[in-house]
Amino acid sequence: AVVSTQSNSLKYEWDVSNFEQLEPDRPQFYGSKTRKNPITEEEEWYYPFYRMYLKIAFSVVTIFFMVLLVVASTLGVIVFRAAFNAGNYIVPVSNTSTPAEQQAQKDSNAFYTSILSSVLNAVAIMLLGFIYEKLAYMLTNWENHRTQTDYDDALIIKLFAFQFVNNYASLIYIAFFKEEASEKGIFKDSWKDTCGYTDSAGNPSCYPMLVMQVAVLMIAKPMPKFFKDVVIPFLLTLYYNFKKTQNGDNVEAVNAGPQKTKELIDIIEEDRALIAGDTDFTLSEYTEKCIMYGIIMLFGAVFPLAPLIALICNMVDVRVDGYRILWKNRRYIAQRAEDIGIWQYILEFLNMIGVVVNSLILAFTLKNNGSILYQNSDINHDYDKWMIAFAFEHVCFALKFIVSYIIPDVPSDVQFKMRKEQFQVNQLFEKGPSALKKENGEPNPVV
Repeated sequence: AVVSTQSNSLKYEWDVSNFEQLEPDRPQFYGSKTRKNPITEEEEWYYPFYRMYLKIAFSVVTIFFMVLLVVASTLGVIVFRAAFNAGNYIVPVSNTSTPAEQQAQKDSNAFYTSILSSVLNAVAIMLLGFIYEKLAYMLTNWENHRTQTDYDDALIIKLFAFQFVNNYASLIYIAFFKEEASEKGIFKDSWKDTCGYTDSAGNPSCYPMLVMQVAVLMIAKPMPKFFKDVVIPFLLTLYYNFKKTQNGDNVEAVNAGPQKTKELIDIIEEDRALIAGDTDFTLSEYTEKCIMYGIIMLFGAVFPLAPLIALICNMVDVRVDGYRILWKNRRYIAQRAEDIGIWQYILEFLNMIGVVVNSLILAFTLKNNGSILYQNSDINHDYDKWMIAFAFEHVCFALKFIVSYIIPDVPSDVQFKMRKEQFQVNQLFEKGPSALKKENGEPNPVV
């Protein structure tokens, strides 16, 4: 509600309320047939409706296949870890060793297996991410969207669908499925993906692992961007400065003259030496912020410090982005937009799915970890747990809808300005052009 209110305020202030209705065509858009425009009554090129939606349907199938491929790679890593832990393939357990030595060998095998599975998972994620990003751009270009807004929305959906599964699949597995895999095994009873922790009753508990995984993801997630935005530009600046000092004598010899201060190096060449910025700065920024927001919404009950870490990261990120935009990158080309586009619906989706996930975590994941709901209670049946999740989810949704109803989408001052503007336009139409000229002090033309 707050995002929508702020968006509508800025939309009116920047006079882009009808931008999407009047948005020009993309230069890359091409039409295959001609028709008469119903508004201007001029011939125009257009792309048939059915052909575009056939392409979109093919893109949806391709995206679904890639998402399933990501899930399959994650499950493959899980099965690999469970099978190698059961078989002790990396560090064999000797039958002639003492029980203490055998336990040490098993622990070493589990440690090296965990490292190897993590490396395989990281390689699979990076490889699939690289392929999917290229594929997403190819499919979006192939769909031939007419306006830049439609193109951006289609591309954002493709990229976020992959990022959603890529970032949250392992967390959801640990929260809801790993305890069962630790008890019953995967495919075989001996292939157990252990949690590494037990509760007071001796049952496996994956809650500490989930907390650690969320904490590591929240802290490590901004690191690649920090390396890209700070470390790489810093190293490139050192390289350019070193190269400039190496060629300084030759430049001064050629441009020797009375004025050698600013004329030695052309300002245009200095700007050209700056780092070229991303082609779409907002796409990467919105994706990063929404992924972090999703972690807070989906797993905030598990790791309450997540909002504080996100706040600190965003405060640092604002300064880093401001510094590199002003001093290290070439000037970005501003693009007009009516609002934040489909990101508004993605945020709403994360809010809805976050309520559901937190309800299930409260009912199932926290059952053996001192939750207030399970203290001095006899909640042992799945039916009771589902009722807890159902009640918590309905209460949260009710509060969400109440807050959304209280906070208007369009602020009252903006509504007043819009009504006043519409009234003034109606008055001008009623008075006609002669009255408008009279109010402005212009003489009426003499016939």
